[in-house]
Amino acid sequence: MANIFLKIFLVIAAYLIGAINMATIVGKIKGKNVKKLGSGNPGTMNVMRSIGKGWGALTFAFDCAKGAVFSLIGRFAVDGGSTEWMLILGAVTVIGHIFPVYTKFKGGKGVATSLGMFMVATPIVGPCVFLALILYLLVCKIGFIGSYLAVTALTVVNCVKYRSSIASIVLLLVVWALVIYRHKDNVKRFIRGKENTLSIVGKNEVKPLGDEQENAQEKSDDEARND
Repeated sequence: MANIFLKIFLVIAAYLIGAINMATIVGKIKGKNVKKLGSGNPGTMNVMRSIGKGWGALTFAFDCAKGAVFSLIGRFAVDGGSTEWMLILGAVTVIGHIFPVYTKFKGGKGVATSLGMFMVATPIVGPCVFLALILYLLVCKIGFIGSYLAVTALTVVNCVKYRSSIASIVLLLVVWALVIYRHKDNVKRFIRGKENTLSIVGKNEVKPLGDEQENAQEKSDDEARND
């Protein structure tokens, strides 16, 4: 019975802590609203682009740590060590980041948090893919494509590694699908030739949201206030 209560507590904690959005906190510290700048997404790449690389690194570290810490807890502190609970708590943290209760379920895109989970699930491949993502960004400045490639590669590797567990494969695919879905606006902007670029070495141009994006954001905020 105590074990059941522990699992329930950990799931709730993973969601609530996963829902804490560092990009929004950084924006408030710097007196900026990241939802009104760049892509409008409260995440690592937009913070790097619109506020600064150091603040972006802090945002990534916090978001990645959320996924890693709860995955480690699931891996070593539940049922004497559980692969499935590693992925359950990691996935719940990603869900909390994407659908945070604190901001009307409108959050980030889950890349950094899912990378934290993957680094625990595949402690050799995960960091290697992250390094490859950095190298990609040094050459190609379209960030969401790098995120797509990194999360997809790690999902495939983990599905192969944990292929004996149907539950693990389902959890991995759920995380992958959520991250891919949350980048739908990036795909639309890319098709129109209006996708934001990211330079992790040089200076980034800070752009306000386009009229179409800003109108959509204002409509979303109005709906939230009226709820």
